[in-house]
Amino acid sequence: MPNENVGERRTQPVRITHLTIGPGDPRGLEEGPLVIVATLDPGPDREELQWWMEQLRDRVMVRGWSGSLTSVQVEAPSDQVEAAARALLTAIHEANAAYQARYPAWRREHDERIAEQRLREQRLLADQQAILDRVIDDYRTS
Repeated sequence: MPNENVGERRTQPVRITHLTIGPGDPRGLEEGPLVIVATLDPGPDREELQWWMEQLRDRVMVRGWSGSLTSVQVEAPSDQVEAAARALLTAIHEANAAYQARYPAWRREHDERIAEQRLREQRLLADQQAILDRVIDDYRTS
């Protein structure tokens, strides 16, 4: 059920409190990108995660979220660590700035899309079940 007060419960912006770096590929630094781990306080909640993913995806290469959403991992080529870190900081800042004005409408649209998708899936499953019902009926009558 959608939250009627979306966008009103976040009282603090998502902040990056610490950045660390590590190899992105277990084979070592020469094999692939590095990973910047940004510690967040507070982090987004589960309901907001898709919003934050959409806000970051065009600006940085998000590898994943962890720690109950208190950290985000971002891939960066070894020669672009500073640019990737700055892009991440900017993306978080801009998403925070847009949150109050844009998140409520985004949430409603997102929830509507999810509800439509579920309805399509239910219809598809019902159509597939009708096929199975017809097959078993044919089997029973033959």
